[in-house]
Amino acid sequence: MLVTGASDAGAAAEAAGASCQIWRYGTFYVYGDERENGLAMPPARANFEDAVSAALESELPAKGAILLDLDQAETAANATRILANWRCLPAASVLARARAVKLPGEHDLLRHASQATDAAIASASRLIRPGVTEIDLAAEISRMMVAEGGIPRFVVVTSGERSSLVDAFATARRIEQGDIVRIDVGGRFSGYHSDMARSFCCGEPESLAEERYDALLDGEVTELNMIRPGASAHDIFEAAVAAVQKGGIQNYRRNHCGHGIGIASHEFPYIASGNETELEAGMVLCLETPYYERGWGGMMVEDTVIVTNDGHERITPSSRALRQVAPV
Repeated sequence: MLVTGASDAGAAAEAAGASCQIWRYGTFYVYGDERENGLAMPPARANFEDAVSAALESELPAKGAILLDLDQAETAANATRILANWRCLPAASVLARARAVKLPGEHDLLRHASQATDAAIASASRLIRPGVTEIDLAAEISRMMVAEGGIPRFVVVTSGERSSLVDAFATARRIEQGDIVRIDVGGRFSGYHSDMARSFCCGEPESLAEERYDALLDGEVTELNMIRPGASAHDIFEAAVAAVQKGGIQNYRRNHCGHGIGIASHEFPYIASGNETELEAGMVLCLETPYYERGWGGMMVEDTVIVTNDGHERITPSSRALRQVAPV
């Protein structure tokens, strides 16, 4: 069952199909006979609370227990208030762990999401040259993602000193020779997310940029080489940070170097210090080693992998080379 506002009911029914019962709330005017268009639904309720209660009463007349997949305390409190006639039990942590191991069909959806995003970034990278704006690159990325059925969620394209700005919008800034261009992109495809990043240089990078990028790439490759069932998230994190520090960024620190991905862009488990979770075959992870320095810039590399029985499958296969030579 799906509870949604009256204005969204038609689109929800089209996407969910006949197996999903749509419960509406509020008032919105769409003309025509719902039944003739295959949109027969229960009458709309006055508000969200009434719609939720009516939906549950249609299926759970015994007033039994309901598991809440909610991790925000305020949201959980509101849900418990709305569902006062049922016994509400917290289940977010249990379900998060259950979702960590994906089914084969989910792997197919995540491959499509990741590879479509990868191709979009690769296409934009071929446009990098002096005079091109950040918005030009963001528009190309968005265009290609939409063409593959995706909804861009964040398209971070930053250049020069702006590349140190985390999750910043693209601007009309024109890329200059020698600039680092940091691209971090995520979208949603058929309900499943992508999240990957690449860094490029407009022309030849300065030696410091090249050294730092090599260190960050060493950190990510170290992670990749450790991905297999039984590997500890904590160990992977510590090895990645140590590799970046050894590569020359001695003060390198991170709160995490990766995370699960699926129906949310960030899922269990996080690749973080103190997280002793052991990887399992079927998990899908984003691995990343970003670096940001105000007044200088930022760079990162991020890939998505499926944990296999004996290692991993990287599903963002484009080049991770820093140097970017504009086509003739």
